Amino acid sequence: MSIRPDKVSLMSIFSLPKSVFALAFIIAVALSGTAHNAQANTVILFPEAPASLSWMSQKASVVMASRLSKAGYMVKDTSTVLNRIGMPAQSNRTAILSQSDAIRATIGNGFIIFIEYDEWMEPGMRSLSMRLAAQIYTTSNGFVSSWVEPSQVILIPENCNQNCLDGLLLPELEAQADSLASSIVQVLKRPTGSSDRASDGDGTPIQTFKVELIDLDNDEMLELIDLMEHEFPGFVAITQTESRSPRLRFTYHTTVTAQKLNEWLRVSLMEIGIDPDTDAALQVKSGSISVKRYDSIESRGSTGNTLKFN
Repeated sequence: MSIRPDKVSLMSIFSLPKSVFALAFIIAVALSGTAHNAQANTVILFPEAPASLSWMSQKASVVMASRLSKAGYMVKDTSTVLNRIGMPAQSNRTAILSQSDAIRATIGNGFIIFIEYDEWMEPGMRSLSMRLAAQIYTTSNGFVSSWVEPSQVILIPENCNQNCLDGLLLPELEAQADSLASSIVQVLKRPTGSSDRASDGDGTPIQTFKVELIDLDNDEMLELIDLMEHEFPGFVAITQTESRSPRLRFTYHTTVTAQKLNEWLRVSLMEIGIDPDTDAALQVKSGSISVKRYDSIESRGSTGNTLKFN
């Protein structure tokens, strides 16, 4: 079976920064009373992916552009904008952001969105994981936040060649792109004057927690973050993600208290197979959350013979 032999090196370094966990959520900046004018509604999408997967990120960008356009956003052609400011079509993010003033002069106030696509396979498994994410900036070079769609696992049948694999991936990619664009649209429409929101739409104060997950495996991280995002009441956003194996850090925005989060995290850890009393250290304080999985060498083990070894 021939399945992306050029991706083997990427799969083998999956322990490198896992932006797949950058599970991240978008808090968009609505620019102080101008959020609904034509310029503030301007968007430019830049696909990002390994060279061998560029067509996948391009396809995702087309789907997202259609969704954003239907929602009333003016989606500018990437090649045209780059050509106008004298930049090559394949410019990277750093180069593009360094020319944000020129981009703003060309398209006005709006948003620059980088669309990230990646995929990987676990060694010896007949499945492929894929994910789609977005990093959002304003045209004034202000970082807004990020959004990561939950990764999707594609089961690969026997004798599946490259065309077969692409055929399996494409529907999932389109669904992720549509979901990602839909989420961006909903958040960009929320009237707010600051990227550091102090309250939600109903005036409820928003709490911010710095979260650190340590030594959890990939599936455990994904499941826990999925619960925090989709099951916890009061969830607002996940931002500022940073992954350096074996640690994942992000900022969690919510309208609930640390006490509630502690209760829900204990239940959630049990749900994904981690006993918060014996398998991990859970700490929830005002402004911070830490979950550290015990390694086998750190296991508390038995109490031993307390009469003999006292």
